[in-house]
Amino acid sequence: MLDKTSVLLVEDSTPDAKFVQKLLSKQKFNIVHVTSLSEASQKMASESFDVVLLDLSLPDGNGLGSFQRVKDISTNTPVVILTGLDDDETALMAVKLGAQDYIQKADVNPSFLERSIHYAIERKGLEETEKKLATYEQREEFMATLTHDLKNPLIGTNRVLELLAEQAMGEITHEHAELLLQIRDSNKILLSMIQNLLDVYRFEKDMDAVVLTRTYLRDILANCLKDILPIAENRRIKINTNYASTEKLVQADSMAMRRVFQNLLDNALKFTPPGGEITLRLAPIDDEVCIEIEDNGPGMSDDEKARIFNRFAQGSAGRKFSPGTGLGLFLCKKIVDAHHGQISCESVEGSGTKFLVCLPAA
Repeated sequence: MLDKTSVLLVEDSTPDAKFVQKLLSKQKFNIVHVTSLSEASQKMASESFDVVLLDLSLPDGNGLGSFQRVKDISTNTPVVILTGLDDDETALMAVKLGAQDYIQKADVNPSFLERSIHYAIERKGLEETEKKLATYEQREEFMATLTHDLKNPLIGTNRVLELLAEQAMGEITHEHAELLLQIRDSNKILLSMIQNLLDVYRFEKDMDAVVLTRTYLRDILANCLKDILPIAENRRIKINTNYASTEKLVQADSMAMRRVFQNLLDNALKFTPPGGEITLRLAPIDDEVCIEIEDNGPGMSDDEKARIFNRFAQGSAGRKFSPGTGLGLFLCKKIVDAHHGQISCESVEGSGTKFLVCLPAA
């Protein structure tokens, strides 16, 4: 049995109220009748209704002011004005102010009223959905602008830190240089987080569609290694490479795939303990070119593996799969999918983690 549609009927005329109640089937509608705006306010404060049927002439309200008061009480409830007033100008203004319909009592019949109620509920639902989408898009735009504006100061700060550590601006102790480089490495992690936010936004908005060119994944990976080797050295993490002697070209967006490998390498660095190892393997497999990135960190449970590519995925016990945002692996999957490739993960708790990325050979 379908749930009944709950209706708040605001009508001070007893004959008119009985007429409306007679028009609407008791099997389909649950009608609560009040005779004033104050009663309507009390009812709407304690109960929720699918729709309000509102007369404009009430003891404590008249004209469109009555509609505005009901709308202020509950902005999410659709209102259908049911009135004896035959005034096209008032009807047009009511709709502009947000009324879902304007019905004259003289024109009403059972099927017409029932249809008007159902349409009002559907239209209001669509309006609320559109408002939520607009708010979401505004928030996403704000986040994209904010994160973009955060990048340049961090990049400039890192350059100053490197100059200080290189003693380009005067002599400092070895301990001070090490400390400066640690701050730089922390800033690089923050920059990676910011870039992930920007890239997810662009890919979801189709603002940064991949541009495919013939390239070697080895070259993209080499550029990533240049960035992470200093961090790995500071943490005493050894990076091993095992590349096949021959390699096939792939059709890839070099910048997008660099984000993939950068995120995977950042992950491996984050979870590999000091003195540990990360191993990179690259080889053609059938009609694909595959890259493995394996660490000897703590590994993951089956539950964690099942959701690591979800947006904002977080690990157990406060662990995270990307530097701080939960977006790194989500972004990796979106980029690899855009290349018609595959990304997967193998991991056992206590035995490290291995990510495999395969792209079609050109």
